[in-house]
Amino acid sequence: MTRKKASLLTYNTKREEFESMYERNQFYRGLFGYKQKVKRNGKTYKYEKNGLMDEIPNVRIDDSVFIIKQKNKPEVKEYFNEWKPKVSHHLFAVILKQKEIIQKLQNNSKNTKKRGEHQDEQKEQRKR
Repeated sequence: MTRKKASLLTYNTKREEFESMYERNQFYRGLFGYKQKVKRNGKTYKYEKNGLMDEIPNVRIDDSVFIIKQKNKPEVKEYFNEWKPKVSHHLFAVILKQKEIIQKLQNNSKNTKKRGEHQDEQKEQRKR
């Protein structure tokens, strides 16, 4: 039987702690990224901004519950710590036995966009 170590991430947003919906949306955009269409001079421009979950392998289990690779735990902690006390989170060490979840995590790893030079730029934007 195949076993793989991973981390289970759960989080909860505290609506009353956010100053505005805009600020709350910043949290979600930083986590999941976003797409934007802008029309100017009869042309449509499309922009796509990656979020943390676009950049690290993960499997969504339920609302606010993900399985991530253990090696990505530090960057996940860092992101969520930036949003304390507005967002609480917990990371649990787990051992995966289900082949489907292990495969999804590995396949997601191949499809995940690489963290590159834009990583520092995105961190700066999250702080704003």
